[in-house]
Amino acid sequence: MRVSFDSNAWERIFLSEDQDYSAVRVALMDRILFGFICDASLGIEAVTKKTRSRYFARPLMDVQFKPVIRDEKPYWQFSIGPEDSVHPGLPKTQATKLHAALAAGIKLMRGQNWLGLPRAREVSSPDNYVFEDAAVAAKREQTQLDVAEKINARGVGRRAFEMAGGWKEATVDEKALIKACAEWADGELVAAHIAYGNDILCTNDRARGAGSSIFDAANRSWLASDFGVNFMTVDALLSAVSARRADEGNARNPPDASMQHNTITRSKELRRHNAELPDR
Repeated sequence: MRVSFDSNAWERIFLSEDQDYSAVRVALMDRILFGFICDASLGIEAVTKKTRSRYFARPLMDVQFKPVIRDEKPYWQFSIGPEDSVHPGLPKTQATKLHAALAAGIKLMRGQNWLGLPRAREVSSPDNYVFEDAAVAAKREQTQLDVAEKINARGVGRRAFEMAGGWKEATVDEKALIKACAEWADGELVAAHIAYGNDILCTNDRARGAGSSIFDAANRSWLASDFGVNFMTVDALLSAVSARRADEGNARNPPDASMQHNTITRSKELRRHNAELPDR
């Protein structure tokens, strides 16, 4: 079972002192579950709420011009991409949980390639990502783009970030932008979940009181009907893991047929014996 984890799910599961979800951690290590986290969601939500309005005021891009020589002729080489060096990195507690998650076998999914969205240094290693050849990656990226456009058209996901003034270098409602960053992260997770073809999207987010959101009831219904997205809370996932373990245990250790036969025979003998006893 392939499971995409929202931050409120995987961070709860990998809370070191928490034993409630140890069965999920073991299932990941035993490869009963295959877990995935979206790197773009992680990079967005790692920026603390108090610094988001400043950090997301403009796209953070690394633009370079370099002189190069080709065929003995001088040229200028131009490159542009996210300025990863300015990302603050994951908070210490979150980084510790991510390390534990990766050690348990969880892999990172790539979010969309935003030129102005730096990646956290903690997710820079290619070894932490789902392996894809060029053809598979191209197909997945196109699916991700198509899904994201449909999410944005519903006014949620990254569209909420745009409407809140993100990347516009203007005075914004700080509280609205903080929420919009979280909504953008959720939209990235959903698009990645669908594009990577995972089975379960595990989140405790019900979008109660959040207004329009990719996780509200209407959008959950749309995602289920149009894309087959199956939502589970962390507790529901734990129950599913426990049920599967029980089924596997029963399959390995079926009741002894001879024991069942002996029990039935003995029961019949007792009933016959009791019938033969005189009334008192």
